[in-house]
Amino acid sequence: MVQGMSAVEHYERGLLLKKVQIFDSALEEFQHAATDPQQAGKALVQVALCLKSMGRDEEAVTAFRRGLESASFSSKEQIHIRYLLGQTLEELGREVEALVVYRRIRKEDPAFQDVDSRIAYLSSDGDDPVSSRDPGFHARVRDVLTLWEQLRPQLASLLGKTWESLVRYTDNLEANGWVRSMTCRTRHLDLTPGRCGLSASIGRSVPVDKRRHARVAVQLRSQFSSKNRILAGEGELRDLSPWGCRITSPIGVAIGAALECCIFPQDELNPFTVDEATVRWIRPREFGLAFTKVRPSVQRQIAQMCRIVAPL
Repeated sequence: MVQGMSAVEHYERGLLLKKVQIFDSALEEFQHAATDPQQAGKALVQVALCLKSMGRDEEAVTAFRRGLESASFSSKEQIHIRYLLGQTLEELGREVEALVVYRRIRKEDPAFQDVDSRIAYLSSDGDDPVSSRDPGFHARVRDVLTLWEQLRPQLASLLGKTWESLVRYTDNLEANGWVRSMTCRTRHLDLTPGRCGLSASIGRSVPVDKRRHARVAVQLRSQFSSKNRILAGEGELRDLSPWGCRITSPIGVAIGAALECCIFPQDELNPFTVDEATVRWIRPREFGLAFTKVRPSVQRQIAQMCRIVAPL
């Protein structure tokens, strides 16, 4: 630890150390930053995330709760921190405490992530008042959860493919100047009765984009964070295409969240960063990202990696 540093400098130094997975040193920096009341809230949340990464979940619970005592968070940020606390309690087997946390989240934001399904799952194994009055409650909950687990991969895949198609279609319209070209092509419409349509010569001149960007199976290290750094973590990047990826991670994220995503190639050298990736779907311990702001040089790197990994 460098002497004479401000709490802000300790916090920023902790973020850098955490990003390169030097969690013990990062933890020390965040603990030092937490001594400043103005930095205490977000520093304690980062302390908790470091402790989780080090497998010290019991201590992480304490840090999350201390962080929530800070008045520096917005109501939306508090809900997200409570969700991380609930996940940690659930992983520790402290299901009653997790249920209390999830119910408070649902009271403040009924549509937040998968809180409803988590409450249903935890309540089905406990002495929940609703389930105790209805003997068939457990069976119905299990049936719903089973059906959801069966349909969710298909829905997620369909949504991901739809999003990629829309992005490619938009890019093609912009690149080919579709609006201007269509104005010219309408002059060649054959308006003869019974033959309304484009002439054969124009039909041949319209290019057909046959490119497809299927995701390729990879196992790469990745790191992600929100702009305000309240949400930050790392995971394993499993599927990759020039338009998005799938990441497995114990860190929970919200659908629609905008993240910065750092991807490490297999040799761990020269990582590259996607400036903005939007969370399109979530599952337990994994989520899907659509790349929404990518520098051309980074997009070329991703496309090249996909070509190298993809089978011939």
